[in-house]
Amino acid sequence: MHSLRPKIERVMIEGDAASPAFSSAFEWMLYACSQLYQLAVSVRIYLYEREIFSQNSLPCKVVSIGNITVGGTGKTPMVSYVANLLSGLGLKVAVISRGYGGHAQRSGGIVSDGKTTLMGPRASGDEPQLLASRLKGIPLLVGKDRYLAGKQAMSRFGASVLVLDDGFQHLALKRDVDLLLIDSARPFGNGHCVPRGPLREPVSGIKRASAFVLTRWTGDSPLNRQRDVLEAHAPGRPIFKCMHVPETLFVAGQEKPIDLATLKGQRLFAFSGIARNEAFRETVSSLGGDVIGFLEFSDHHRYTKDDVESIWKGATDKGVDGIITTEKDLVNLGTDTPSMPLLLVLGIRISFGDDAEAFASYLKTKMMGNPHIGRALRKKG
Repeated sequence: MHSLRPKIERVMIEGDAASPAFSSAFEWMLYACSQLYQLAVSVRIYLYEREIFSQNSLPCKVVSIGNITVGGTGKTPMVSYVANLLSGLGLKVAVISRGYGGHAQRSGGIVSDGKTTLMGPRASGDEPQLLASRLKGIPLLVGKDRYLAGKQAMSRFGASVLVLDDGFQHLALKRDVDLLLIDSARPFGNGHCVPRGPLREPVSGIKRASAFVLTRWTGDSPLNRQRDVLEAHAPGRPIFKCMHVPETLFVAGQEKPIDLATLKGQRLFAFSGIARNEAFRETVSSLGGDVIGFLEFSDHHRYTKDDVESIWKGATDKGVDGIITTEKDLVNLGTDTPSMPLLLVLGIRISFGDDAEAFASYLKTKMMGNPHIGRALRKKG
């Protein structure tokens, strides 16, 4: 299974929707599986749209942040950004995550009460653990059943706004705002659903979005072409643009940050197990780091003792100045690592740039629909 996953991932990111490349029986098999998957997903969505499957609702505002492709759009930093923004408006915010990969995913539980982390990464999953460290005074709960987790957030913490991490396909819970993140470089990948492509549902599903956020935005991104596609399926929705910006650099195990300029000219061995490994490597290079060795792993990879030995041996053999990875990988790495070469950790944040004010205004307007929240915002503003 471990050897099959990278092969599937390579097929998922290759090809084109207009002229799909089926160069092997393996690709044809993935295509057949993707057609069955797409049919199942479409039927499920249809049953919710026709109210044959019922939706639960909560007496508070629910803001969902999700995507239509598998990984790599920046959900985790976006959840942190939105939750802290809403909390800054004076609202009682709680974050609800499924807790993918954690033991508590099925049973549910409180990862953080906003002050103290109460659950380790094995129980919560890697991304909730990372979120807990980024949220300022905001409780974080996990659970496959977001409705029950939401009720617990309201009763335990008095939450008036819930932010759902990866909630776009979680149709069992009604939401007031559906923020759909779209990768500005490859919005819909090769146009196929998993496992042949990265789509989690047909592109037509974007019509459920309240607003779009184009992530990893650069000045070269083709906004007009992307806007045409979004308008064709979901006319009139607001479109915001944001970037992933390097924010912090620190030595693993030490809280004191290091100037990002420190990376310039340094010989580095990099490794990561995220959805967009190449993006991490490019970020390190953009900061002036000389990446002379790189190991990539599958998203959410839990590092073993053999992995750690392989990474540090590769770095030592190349005589590097340091090893560098992501915050998410640090969570999955554990603490039993060699002291040399030093392990550096790079943190990323979301920046809306010129769209920051418009995005904040959009969310504030959406929150005004609840009388209790509206009063809180009017007092704040």
